[in-house]
Amino acid sequence: MANFDADTLRELRDVRELRIRTGKHLKTAVVIWIVVADDEVFVRSWLGARGRWYRDLAAGGPATLEFAGRRIEVREMVRSEILSTTLRLEPG
Repeated sequence: MANFDADTLRELRDVRELRIRTGKHLKTAVVIWIVVADDEVFVRSWLGARGRWYRDLAAGGPATLEFAGRRIEVREMVRSEILSTTLRLEPG
């Protein structure tokens, strides 16, 4: 399992909203919420499973987080046993 570095985790803890751009829809970024808990990064789809970015990421596609002038490639790790529309992110 890959982990985000300490500096990135620190920055992500301070960001409540950022943009996500999936590999399937490169031209459109979507604003999402993010939470860092125990050095793991979680995001949630406002539209639940109907959210386009959520469907793209849950299908195994790549994505990019955009915040504070940075871009970080990520992939998803689905945790359906916790919440059906919450995804734990790992650096890509």
